[in-house]
Amino acid sequence: MYDRVAKHVHELMTTDISALSFTTDIWSSDVSPTSMLSLTAQWINAEFKLQNILLHAQEFVGSHTAAAISDALANMFETWNIDKSKVHVIVRDNARNMIKAMYDSGLKSIPCMAHTLQLAVNEGVLSQRSISEITATGRKIVGHFKHSPLAYSRLQDLQKQFGMPSKRLQQDVATRWNSTYYMLQGLLEQKRVLAAYMTDHDLPATLSAHQWMLVENIVSLLAPFEQLTKEISSAQASVAEVIPLIAALKRLLGKEAETDHGVKTAKKTLLEAVNKRFQDIESNPLYGIATILDPRFKDHYFDDEKRQDVREMVQT
Repeated sequence: MYDRVAKHVHELMTTDISALSFTTDIWSSDVSPTSMLSLTAQWINAEFKLQNILLHAQEFVGSHTAAAISDALANMFETWNIDKSKVHVIVRDNARNMIKAMYDSGLKSIPCMAHTLQLAVNEGVLSQRSISEITATGRKIVGHFKHSPLAYSRLQDLQKQFGMPSKRLQQDVATRWNSTYYMLQGLLEQKRVLAAYMTDHDLPATLSAHQWMLVENIVSLLAPFEQLTKEISSAQASVAEVIPLIAALKRLLGKEAETDHGVKTAKKTLLEAVNKRFQDIESNPLYGIATILDPRFKDHYFDDEKRQDVREMVQT
């Protein structure tokens, strides 16, 4: 099976492809000392249709240095007979070793938008003391039901009494900010059930009325980030969407809302983090040209100065 698929992919790679874009990432297991390095390819074929292929995934042993990453990618390109001159851009995370690996390899790269949002949310929201205390309490509550079948069975019974579907509370993962969003959202949905549970049983930690109000406002604050993360993570997502989506996000964060109570500082810090993390996107040709050539956006998201700059980028 592998040989047949590999032969077909090799044949595709030998067709008249003028440029390819790639995504790469290193995944490390939480339960075993295993890391994997992946490489996917995307290009437009002769029929002007987007093609996506997972080219390579291999165990990545040893230290994750820039040199090791650079060598591994070079071997992958050699395996699939891909000339570096055909590499348009590689999407990678924001880790310094990955950035340096691309630079040392002479490859153009841009950061993964979803990962950049992860960093912005961590800096702007999850690092706030009042919010970190809430998430720590939330983890204890979720952990109580996760590790006790009896407690979970009692929770299910209460969910049925309240006419709610049986649903497990979700534990968050440090490397995925939206998992914290889902954890808080799940706790908020089960607020009445949890209150009923506490009338007869103990929990390792509880949230005060003020903290419950903050949970509601945090979920409201982060909801646009979750929607944006889903959109940019879809198979049809394009780099042309980054500038418009970030512009919409900045406008939203700059407006006052009824749900700002208790999270104004976090909202302000979040806007600052987004501005810092995405400050150069309009002047980067990889973003600017893609946006202005997209008929959905054209030059609507550039001021007069940037609009002229991007037009010159296209002409050159």
